[in-house]
Amino acid sequence: MNTEEKTAWIDEENKIVSFHAIDNGKMVMKTESLFWDFISGLMRSGYRVM
Repeated sequence: MNTEEKTAWIDEENKIVSFHAIDNGKMVMKTESLFWDFISGLMRSGYRVM
């Protein structure tokens, strides 16, 4: 199992996911094994990836 951590910034108000720091973004870190499922779930709920 891959335990490398991946990081994204989530702007809940504007429904944006970024892989770089953004204003008003909350940093989220997850192991790679959970990260992509988490991002996919956000995209299914209407978030845009930038």
